Amino acid sequence: MFSKPEEVIMACLAAFWTVLTYVAVRFTGDWTTVLMVTGCTAVWAVVVFLLWQAGRLGKLYPFAWGGLVACWWAVLDWFALRGVAVPAGEVVVLSKPWYASWWLKLTLMALPIVVGYVRMWRKSQRPKF
Repeated sequence: MFSKPEEVIMACLAAFWTVLTYVAVRFTGDWTTVLMVTGCTAVWAVVVFLLWQAGRLGKLYPFAWGGLVACWWAVLDWFALRGVAVPAGEVVVLSKPWYASWWLKLTLMALPIVVGYVRMWRKSQRPKF
């Protein structure tokens, strides 16, 4: 699996990124959010590493960036509900603010995908000398 030195370097970078995500999200204080974001980032790092290793990441890297943005959706939910104290054993239905809505989350995920493919298209339109 790790037959080339660059594969070891990329695996170390993926592990470092996951640890960095853990350190950054830990400041929320909500361990559910920490585990959700760190777990999603770890899965994202493994998938992107395997795509890179197979040589398939060239045309799919905007989806990789969109997936990384989607890993952080739980932080938006935490930010929306951080001041709400839920009594034990009760279900509280709250309307979330606009920044924790699904349309904004999907827009934030789609933004790097669209920008990445527009950039790839613009790059292919340049004259080659």
